[in-house]
Amino acid sequence: MISMLTDWIRNIIFVILFASFLELLLPSSSMQRFVRVIMGLFIMLAILNPIIDVVQYHLTSTNQIPALSTNSEISSVITNEMNHVTNERDKLSLDIYKKELSQQMRILIMAVDGVADANVVVDINSNTDSGIKSIVVYIKPGISTKGEKIASIKEIRISTQSGKTEELYTGLKERITEMIMELYQIPKEKVEIRMLHS
Repeated sequence: MISMLTDWIRNIIFVILFASFLELLLPSSSMQRFVRVIMGLFIMLAILNPIIDVVQYHLTSTNQIPALSTNSEISSVITNEMNHVTNERDKLSLDIYKKELSQQMRILIMAVDGVADANVVVDINSNTDSGIKSIVVYIKPGISTKGEKIASIKEIRISTQSGKTEELYTGLKERITEMIMELYQIPKEKVEIRMLHS
C-alpha cells in the first residue's frame, strides 16, 4: 500500500516538474496558456489514476455471465444446439453439392454426340473427407446433335448387379467414362454407366 502511494506521489511530482519545464521553454504568452491547460489535464489524470484503477478492477472482477461459464447447464444446452445446427448445415451443404455436381455432369454428358437423355446419381462419403464414393450415369442413346443415327457404335449386353441385362453402346460408354475421369479426376471403378429406361 505504501509503495503504491509512493509511486502515485512520484508520478504527480514528475508531471508537475515536466509542466514547469515546458512552461519555461515557451516564451509566447498565448502558447503558455495552451500548455498550462494541457499540463493541467495531465496533472488531473495523474491524480485520478488510482481511482480509475479501482473502478476498472471492480468492473473486471464481477462474476461471469452464466451462459458463458463452461460448468453451467445453459452452456451444455447451447453447445448441443450449436452441434445440431452444425450437423444440419453440413448435411444440407452435402445435399446441395451432390445436386449441383449431378446437374453439371448431366449437362456435360448431354453434350456428347449420341446421348438423347441422361441422369446422374452422385454418392458422396459423408463420414470421411475421401470425396466421391460413386457416380452412376443413366444414359439414353439416341440421335446425335447432327441428326444422324450412330452407326459405328456396336451394341453389347452387360449383366448388372440385379441380374437384369441392359443394352449399352460401347463407344458411348467409354467416351462418357473417360470424360468424367478426366474432368473430375475420379477413378474408373467409381464410374458406372447404365441404360436409362423410358
